[in-house]
This record gives sequence, structure tokens and C-alpha cells, in this order.
Amino acid sequence: MRLLALLTASALALALSACALPYRTPNPSFGVTHAQAVSDLRRMETAPVTLERPLIIAGGIGDPSISTNAILGAIRGTVAGVIIPLDFLDEPTFPGARQKMLRVTAETLGVDLDHLPEVDVVAFSMGGLVARDAAEYDAAGRRLPIRRLYTICTPHEGARLAGIPLGTPQSEEMKPTSDFLHRLRSASRDYELCCYTRLDDITVGEEFAAPNDAPLWWLPTPNGEWAHLHAFEDVRLMADIARRLRGEAPYSTLPPTPLPV
Repeated sequence: MRLLALLTASALALALSACALPYRTPNPSFGVTHAQAVSDLRRMETAPVTLERPLIIAGGIGDPSISTNAILGAIRGTVAGVIIPLDFLDEPTFPGARQKMLRVTAETLGVDLDHLPEVDVVAFSMGGLVARDAAEYDAAGRRLPIRRLYTICTPHEGARLAGIPLGTPQSEEMKPTSDFLHRLRSASRDYELCCYTRLDDITVGEEFAAPNDAPLWWLPTPNGEWAHLHAFEDVRLMADIARRLRGEAPYSTLPPTPLPV
């Protein structure tokens, strides 16, 4: 029954996200076209660079590895090293998702939970919140030492559709006023946080896609695409993240351009 509820939640989220409308305003501080990104990813695939740390790719709510597989497919050829894909289809709570992230990382790297090494994380939507939670110490004194966290359409400040009956407690916890998000806001960060979003995201809301003290890199949503559910397939975002993972200059440049009104 839990699996059925989660699959239903995924279908509902897909349907709701389909209502997003494209917005064509360019971003002066994130100047890359689709064609440029495709060409650059091909260039990177001809000379993969070894990752400095293991890389975790984390999916979103009710997602049976669709987003993780898409991100993995875009990035895998550009880098070499350990990559750990994670979905949370079987974990409807944030504590359970957090523990899965720690447990699978430890099992993959062959270490115990008390000796997890530094990692980088690329996360779609809810996966970014799971990573931020995992980076904090729990009651047992354990945490995931994250060095760099790249999030795509993550509801850092809540989500527009949070609280609708998706059948999982995580939906309630992604309300802007939730205790869970308040705790994350209050926690200090010792890792680099790089947040991406696409305009007209009615699922999360681009205005919620970064903590108030973190830069936000936005792109217009191409015509005919869902702003949220196609974000993990956006080659412009993938090329920028891949360049950062490889130690190359990203397309996104400081200072970030504010979201258009």
C-alpha cells in the first residue's frame, strides 16, 4: 500500500507540474545556451576529470530514480570516480531518508557510519533537503561530511504545493512554516551551497529555491517543458554542474542576477 501511495504521489506531482508556463527572460549572470551546453558536455566526455571526492546524486519526493538516472546520465561521462545514486521512494519521512543517505554511502564506500569521508552532492528537489539534514549531527553524533552541495529546484524555503495530500509526511515538512525547515534555517553550514532553479516552477516556486543567504542561479524554462519536472534534464544546468565538479570555471557568475519580477 505504501508503494501504491508513493506512486500515486509521483503521478499527482507530475500532473501538477505540467501546468508550469515557460518564461523567456535571459539571465545575464548565467549565459549559456542549450547548444553550447550540449557541445561542452561532449567536450568534457572526451577528457573525463577524476572527482576530488565521492559524488552522491539524490532524487526527489516519490521518485523511482527518474531524476537520479537523468543526472547520472548527463554527468557520468564527464568525470571519473565513485558516484552513488540515491532515491527515496521507500522512505516517506525525512529521518528515514537521511539515514538511508548515510547508510548507503557507508555501504558503498566500505566504511562505518562513524567514519564517513567528505562527499559532494548533486540533488534534485527534496533531495537537497535530505542532504542538508544529513550534513547535521544526529543524536548519535553522526553526519554526512558534505563539501559541496548542488541543488536543483530544491524547496529550501518551502514549496508552493507543500501540504497537498501526497500521502507522505515529507509534503507537510516542506511547508515554509514547518519545524523541519526552521531547524535547517537555524543550522550553520560548513559546506559550499550552490542552488539552481528554473523560472515558473509552480511546484516549488523559484523564489523558494535557495536559502535567503545563498546565491541562486536561475534559467528560463524552454518552451513546452515543465519547469520543475524537466529541470533534471536541462543540459544547461548539467553542464554548469559538471564544470564545477571538474574544477573548471562555471557559466554561472557572481554576482547572481535577482529573479525577475
